[in-house]
Parts: sequence; structure tokens; C-alpha cells
Amino acid sequence: MSADDMEVLPPINIVIVCYNCGRDILKLVGDLRSGDYPTDRLSLTIVDNASADDSVELLRRIEGIPSVLIEAGRNLGFGAGCNLAVRHIAGDGLILFLNPDVRLRRDSLTALIRGFYQYPLSGIWGGLTCNADGEPDGKSAWREPSLLGLAAWSFFLDAALRPFGFPGVEAYSPRALLQGPRVDAVSGCFFLIDNDLFHRLGGFDERFFLYSEEIDLCRRARLLGAQPQIIPAAQVMHTGSVTLTSENKLRHLYYSKLLYFRKHWSPVPFRIARMVLNVGTLLRLTALSVLSPLRRDFNHRRKAWWNFFKQQLSWKF
Repeated sequence: MSADDMEVLPPINIVIVCYNCGRDILKLVGDLRSGDYPTDRLSLTIVDNASADDSVELLRRIEGIPSVLIEAGRNLGFGAGCNLAVRHIAGDGLILFLNPDVRLRRDSLTALIRGFYQYPLSGIWGGLTCNADGEPDGKSAWREPSLLGLAAWSFFLDAALRPFGFPGVEAYSPRALLQGPRVDAVSGCFFLIDNDLFHRLGGFDERFFLYSEEIDLCRRARLLGAQPQIIPAAQVMHTGSVTLTSENKLRHLYYSKLLYFRKHWSPVPFRIARMVLNVGTLLRLTALSVLSPLRRDFNHRRKAWWNFFKQQLSWKF
């Protein structure tokens, strides 16, 4: 970023969706206050999705950054919560979607904006997500979902090749992400988008309650000429949600994946994808049924996978 650019740092409208994570958001606000991006160029819009804890009370105490707290009254999900927040944003600055479980470095935002100036036509920009040890976790961006990717999960190909450094069919390797590539989709946890582009797209598709909404948005943005870009210098730590059980995560993840296929694929590939998911679930259920006499936790996991299989049979698209 040039010295002239530093004089015209763009305003950033930060959007966060909260569900029982007020304390995490306060830590994130602390990161923003201690960062090197001027707080008078930041605004914060938080949507609380009917948290059952003291999140709302905590979030009313935010100081140092202009903030708006919206109480949704029910759990809208991520995409709908973000859309609601954007409708309350005044002005036309960039929009940055942040997950509550993200922690920022001092220069995370300035590095991201440096990338915005370097790749002004991208339309969507993301950073490099790292684990607690500061190493890239390979989850900064995703490739376009595919039947091959679903089959690799279902038939354990991803798991078999992971010890050899294979990131997965639908993932980019940490080494590739360090090169700052154009990508199919930027992770929604640290997702910067041009305000005008977001409104041209009509925001997130609210049928996606959780997961795949940013992949869908990026696909639609690419059709309009956007080129989502990773900025490796803009690094954040992403710990992962602690408010979502593994069973609920599995259900939301694969329902949204099938919903994505239903939306963007023709009927026959969609039906094949659904069958592949069923088979992958049954393979895991069979393995755990065989192994459950050996360990008590295997029996618990077997029940979880059985519940997951029954849920799949009832899904409507």
C-alpha cells in the first residue's frame, strides 16, 4: 500500500453474527481496538440470533468502535443474520464478515486492505487462516464443490491420503494459499466484499442456514466477473466454533452441501450426490457397529451416525 493510499484508508463495515458467543466477540473487539487500522474508519454491526446466555448484555458494553446491536429474536442462521446486519449499515464502505471465533493480528486489517488496493477488481478478498500455532490451516478458501469431492469423503480417500499431505479434493494446500492465489471461494470467517457487489448479488442465499453460503455467494460473484483473492499477509487465527456440537455440525454441513448441489446442478448428478452421501454414512455406521464392542465411545458415535442417516432420509430440497 502506498503512502497516498494510507491517507485514504477505506471505511470498513464489520458484520458479526452472534449465537451464545458474546465473550468471544468482546475479545475480537479488543483485537480491533489494539490493531493498527484506525478505529474511526471502522463500524461494527452485530446480529444476535437469540442467544440463550448473557451475550446481549455483554455486547451492549462495547466501547471504542461505533457499533449497532440487532436482536433478531430467533436463530436466523449465518447468511440471513449477515443480510439483516447489512440492511442496517449506513454508507457504502467495504463489508467485512467476521466469525466470532476469529482472532486478529495487529496488522490483519491493514494487510487485507493492502491486498484490496493490489487487486482492486477481485470484488472479494480473504486472508490466511491459521491454527493456534500460527501455521496455515488450509481452510482459508475452498474449491468449487464436486461429486468427486463428496465421493472422496464417502469412500475415505481424503482420510487415506491426508498423512501424505493431501489437503482434500475441495481444499487448497497451505503451500498454495501462501502464494496468494485466485480461488473459487473465500472462507466466510474473514470475508471482505465490495459493498456494491454484495447488493448486486442480493446478499447471501438465506436457504443456507449454516455452511456453503459463502461458496454459493462466491460462485454467483464469479459469474458477474469477480475474482476472489487470498491475501497471505492478512493472517488471522481461526479456532472453530465451540457452540456447535459435532453432530449438529455434520448435519448442517452436509445438508447445505446437498442444497448447493440441488441449486446449481441438474437433477441426475444431484441424485447421485445424495446416494453417495447415503453410502458414505452407511459405511461409517457399519464400521462403528463392528468396532463398538471394543470401545464405549464407538457405540456413542455409532448412534450419532445412525441419527445422521435417518435425518438424510427426511431432508427436503
